This record gives sequence, C-alpha cells and structure tokens, in this order.
Amino acid sequence: MISGSPRHDAYDAHIEEIRKTEYPGLLETTYLDHAGTTLYAKSLIDAYHKDLTSNIYGNPHSESPASWLSTQRVDEARQAVLKYFNADPEHFDVVFCANATAAIKIVADCFRDQRFWYGYHKDAHNSLVGVREVASESRCFTSNLEVEQYFQGTDPGLRLFAYPAQSNMTGYRPPYAWARQIRSTGTYVLLDAASYLTSGRLDLGDVDVAPDFIALSFYKIFGYPDLGALIVRRSAFNVLTRRKYFGGGTVELVTVIGGSSHESKKHHIHDFLEDGTLPFHNIIALKHAIEVQKRIFGTREDISQHTAHLSGWLYHTLKSLRHANGLPVMELYKDKNATYGDTKTQGPILSFNIWRADRTFIGKSHFEKLAISCGFQIRTGGVCNPGGVASMVELEHWELRRNFTEGVSCGDDKDIIGGKPTGIIRVSLGAMSTMSDVTRFVDFVKHFFVEREVKAAKAVTLPTSIFPVEGCAPFEVEDFVPYQPFDRAWCIIDTKSGKVVKSSFGGLKVGIDVKREKLVFNDSFQMGLWDVPETTDKDRRSKPWYRTYEVYTGEVNRWLTETLGFQCALARYNHEDHTLSPAATTCVICGLRTFDKTGLYKHYEDHAHEFLRARSFRRETVNATPNLKSKMSRAASKSMLRLDKIFVTRYELEKDEGQPQVTIVAQAELDPRNSAVLKQQRRKPISVLVHRIMGRGER
Repeated sequence: MISGSPRHDAYDAHIEEIRKTEYPGLLETTYLDHAGTTLYAKSLIDAYHKDLTSNIYGNPHSESPASWLSTQRVDEARQAVLKYFNADPEHFDVVFCANATAAIKIVADCFRDQRFWYGYHKDAHNSLVGVREVASESRCFTSNLEVEQYFQGTDPGLRLFAYPAQSNMTGYRPPYAWARQIRSTGTYVLLDAASYLTSGRLDLGDVDVAPDFIALSFYKIFGYPDLGALIVRRSAFNVLTRRKYFGGGTVELVTVIGGSSHESKKHHIHDFLEDGTLPFHNIIALKHAIEVQKRIFGTREDISQHTAHLSGWLYHTLKSLRHANGLPVMELYKDKNATYGDTKTQGPILSFNIWRADRTFIGKSHFEKLAISCGFQIRTGGVCNPGGVASMVELEHWELRRNFTEGVSCGDDKDIIGGKPTGIIRVSLGAMSTMSDVTRFVDFVKHFFVEREVKAAKAVTLPTSIFPVEGCAPFEVEDFVPYQPFDRAWCIIDTKSGKVVKSSFGGLKVGIDVKREKLVFNDSFQMGLWDVPETTDKDRRSKPWYRTYEVYTGEVNRWLTETLGFQCALARYNHEDHTLSPAATTCVICGLRTFDKTGLYKHYEDHAHEFLRARSFRRETVNATPNLKSKMSRAASKSMLRLDKIFVTRYELEKDEGQPQVTIVAQAELDPRNSAVLKQQRRKPISVLVHRIMGRGER
C-alpha cells in the first residue's frame, strides 16, 4: 500500500474493511467506472427489502391507508433530499423523475413553448447539448473566460445557461459561483450535477449563490435507487408554469366534452411537473440510501477528500510513466484550470489515451478488452461528452464528420482514424474506491504498456497526395494521415454496364475543401463532402476488391456525364468491415494477428493470465483440510493436472434442516509443469481450477 497522511491511511483502511461485507462483488474485480454509476451497499438493499416486505405501499393517487403511507414516505423522501443538500424548503422544491436527463428535459419542456436563447459550456453532457434543438438561438461557450466576459450586463428576453458541475469526461469542475453572476443578468441557470455528486459536496445553504435548476441522478450518489430529481428554486415558479403539456396527477380539472380546458395544480412546483404516478417504490429507497451512506462513509466531505487523495496520486503516478526512450506513456486529458487534489476544480476522473514509444496510439478498444480480462471495469469511447472529446483530442468539426462517415460510434472499436483517437479511456473513482484499486491499475499499465526496450523506428515515407475519386488526377495534401480516409473513397460508374470504371481520368481534378466541407470538381462544380447517396442497394460491388458502394443521383451525374463524355454516375464506397482489419485483430502487446476479434479477445485472456499471477485479487490463503485438498486433487487428477496452491475465495453459508451448510468456493493455481499435459490434451492453458465442496460446518 502507498502511504499518504495518517488520516488518509486510516480512512482507506476503514473502506477496505467495510468492502468485505458491504461490497462483496469487489472481491473479484476492480471497479473504476463510478462516473457511470457508483455501487450500492449490501445493507442498503437489506434495509430496503425489509421495508418492502414489512409494509404495503399503494398508488399515491388513491385514498387507501396503503396509498397514504406511500404519500407520507414520498413527502419524507422529498424533505430528506432537501436536508441532504442543506436546502431550505421555503426556497427550494424537489421534482422526482427518472434520471438527470429527464430532469433536464423537464426544464427544456417548460422553456420550449417560449422563444428563448440557450447557452451551454463545451464540457456539457449530450443531455445538456440537446436542449439547443428546442431553443430559438443557441451558443456553445468554449472557455471560462468566454463565459465570464459574455455575461456582464442584463439582456432582454428569456435566456437559459447550462453547465456541468463536473465534466463527466475530464472531471473538471467549473466555478460554482457562475450561477450568481449569470443570474444577475436576468438569465436562468441550469446546473447538471449528476457526475459531480458521485463524490462532490453540494451545499445549497446560500440561496443567492444557488442555480435555478439542478439536475441529478441518485444512482450516481448511492448506487441505488435508479431515480433522478430536479431541484428547483421556488423563485423560478412562473417560467415553469408555461409548459403546455400536462400529465395525470398534475391537474385539478380537465374537460373533454363540450369544451377543452384544464386547471393545473399550483400549490407546489412538483405538483404540476411530476407527470403520472411517481416511482414511489424507488423513492422510498432514498431514505435508506441516505442513512446507509452516512453510516458507512461519514460526511460528504469525507468522501470528497478521500477520492481527491486517490485520484491525485493516480494522476501524478500515471503522468510520470515513461518508455525506455524517455517519452510519456499516457496522454492525460486535464483542463488547464483544474488541479488534482483540489476538490473545487477537479473531481476523481481521469481520461487518457496510451502512447507507444514510437508516438502512435494504442487503440482504446484493445486497452479495454485487456483491462476486462485482467478484472478491471472502465469506460471508453465518447462518454456522451462531444465538446470535451473534440477539444481534448483536438478533433476539428470536419474530422468528426469524417469519422462518422467511416462508421464511428461511441464505444465501438474504430479506435484510430487519421492518426487521432476517436475517443478516450476513462477511469473514475467513488466512495468505496481504495488505494489498492489505483495501485493495481498502475501495475496493469506498467505491466503491459510501458516499453522497456525500444526498437529503432523504420523510416516511413508518406504520400503527398490522394485520389479522392478513383482514376482522377492527384490532389496534393499537406498531411496525408488525416486525409487518408478520403483516398479513393469515391468511384465512377458506367451507368450502361453498371460497373466501376477503372480508366484514368487525367483531366478530372477532384479536391477536398474541409473548411467549407465541399468536394470540388475541376474548380467549377462542387457538392457537399458529407452528402449521402440516396440509393441503399448494398449488393452493388466493385471487383476485384468486392467493396460495396452506393450511387448518387442528381446534378453531379449530369455534370460528370457532360464532362467525361459518356453516361456515368458518381458512387461512394461504403466503409469496410472493420472487424476483420489488421487494426482490429492484431494484439497490441505481442503483435500476433488473429482471425477475428473473438480470437483476439481470447488471446488477451492469455496475456491477462501473466498479470493475474503477479497481481491477483486478495484471497484468503488457508491450510487446506485433508478433505478439501483430497477432493480438489481428485478433481484435478481426472484431467491429469497438478495443483500448486489452494485458496478459499469465499464461503457461502446456508441452512439445511436447521443445520449450517457451508459451500466452500476454492481455487487452485496450477503447477507450471501442467503445460506439457495441456499441450498433449490439445487444451488451452487455464489459470485456476475452481471447485465447490459441500459439507456441514466444514470450514
């Protein structure tokens, strides 16, 4: 264990101890995706289960005792949430909903029927970005300075500004004080606190500083329940009443015969915004979630300081890793305004990509599959944060459009296009993370991705031109790599024969203007670079490469026919099946090329075995009883395998006829001498032999 201050060491030891009983699933995995959802405690589920089985809860819209009990528990939960955030009920209300996205959509629905201006920060989650589609005008702010300079004086009209309390990609925390400054200009402020609240402390005690709307998800705070909320300043009441849609439970009167009118409930904000029957069973779980978190972890400040300490150590350790040639292993994405260890500016999230020693990138999907094989749970891709990825990876608008035409989507395995990563790798920490988690992850990176011997790089001469349309004149480019996907991306079809024309069209010059996003023919005709052919005939094929293509219609074909002198049409090749490409099927560790991705993933499991032998999960080593050892030895002998060490991974206690019944789940590491036997049996190597033994009271 890496030692910090005595306080951090003591708290970390406390978390390690409670994980054994509260988070048994962590005994066999390293969970590093708390930004997706944190984990729920066993005692939370136990308390919730006891509550549900001890009471009858009815639909809150009824008048039965069971219904009144549900109503009472919902009201108690609403007050508990306000107390959790130190929010005065006189100034704030809680609107329950499905998740933070649903909370954001409630605000958007209230504004959409009015013409309004919308601004959002570049680090906004997709759910915040989506509000721009219902605004009459919108703007993305790309820096803190831009925000602070823009909101200086009042401006007429309805305006809404949204920003994340924490970037779900980098963990950067923009100034919370923006809310006061921006609201002073007459602009409403929406804060997305979903990612922040996994470890951050939100105090709404100062009403003047608080945003108008706060969106959050409780599963990111407690792991369970799957529920969200919109915390609203009561001063924003009027702007919320302009929503036209109404749902069940939000109205006092509805007429449908002889006229159409309705009267909404307006005593509390939640009365007219909580459409339909609430997920009252989930809401009831909130009380238990709040109580269990406080009992296990102490205060929110304790959680915040603990995760800040861990993420700070992890960041600086990863940043220091170097290949044998002195070049860094990690491309870490951190906002220039953030400092790890400072809870005001940085949360416990790290995003990065991996460099080889030759300054090429390791594909994110390869890293993820190898990490999974080694027992890690992480996140890769665009993480629903388009502005964060674009700014940190330095992807221009045209490059993102190009990647999309190449078939890139969030979380896929198209890792590198034009020499740049298409997404990022993210690890994130939570309340139940410990130093053992982060040190194990560092060991993983060191084991597989730090090159201790660097081979001399072979000089590679890249072309200086591309041929956008097969057979056309060359188009000179400054840098071949980003333009490579456009090389021979289009072809010309003889419409009479229906075949691809393989002749050379020396007089046809086709250029690419990425700034204007145009495909330019002979400097006289142009079309959209991202225009998609209207035809969808996937069976059209080009021999001998058997690449499928789709044919354009319209003006471009008339221009080509007139220019080239025969009936022809432009076609665009569909992006090739990436799953069988060398990039997708070649091991990034040893360079072995497999037949397909399935074979590669199995190959990564073999590499993982090396790491797991050196850095296995914590297990209880025991002097096996003769009965246990003999039973496992007999099981191994059936396969002619020799055992090395026996470990008991867990005991499962049950009762059989009132007597304790113990299931021992044991693992036995195999003796290295088994390799010859395995080869003879034509079996793949395995890391452990797992055996379950039943016996009364046998420990």
